[in-house]
Amino acid sequence: MTDATARSARVMVRAALKAALATTDASSGTPYASMILLATTLEGEPITLISSLARHTRNLSQIAMASVLVDTSNAAGDATTGGRISLMGRFTEDKSQSSRARFLARHPGASGYADFADFTFYRMAIESAHFIEGFGRIVPLPGTALYARIDDATGFAAAEPGLVADLRQRWPFVTGFDTEGVDLIVNGRGERLPFDRPAPDVATAQAAASICLATGRFG
Repeated sequence: MTDATARSARVMVRAALKAALATTDASSGTPYASMILLATTLEGEPITLISSLARHTRNLSQIAMASVLVDTSNAAGDATTGGRISLMGRFTEDKSQSSRARFLARHPGASGYADFADFTFYRMAIESAHFIEGFGRIVPLPGTALYARIDDATGFAAAEPGLVADLRQRWPFVTGFDTEGVDLIVNGRGERLPFDRPAPDVATAQAAASICLATGRFG
């Protein structure tokens, strides 16, 4: 595994708006695949909002280990040449305000039901990953390769909403940022604009985000 490979894997997960979720059926023990909306925590963990009435949620209540597939292959061409990544790990309920804000910024339509009694945010602690960059380019990754380093996660989480609001005044397609890049939604597609190098703190990350966005590659 190279740093560039791990970086590409993180970019793919950060950009995704949806994914396939594979759980173990609580009644039969067979695999069960479904679709979920996706966002990420500041550190890069997948987060989703699901109903207790859904089959996959009932499955997770019994067996928390599951897999998430992010697929960026081109349906119009040869799908085997496209990128995709399978994440394996454990799901737990997530009551943090940072995760809630980041998910709803990514999926504003979910704000209409996020407070329903049967809906709960979940995060996935990634234990390992299977990254396919294209045909024949297959790389196993440890879960740690999918995480961004954030020395002051609490401070970053507290500062991010206000800083994102400032960025959105000039670039309304921004949904969030972290120490490694900016999350965007452009023409209904999830996008990721990575920094040239990780930012050591919140102020540096905000400055890097402004510089990257000012290049005009998006918008």
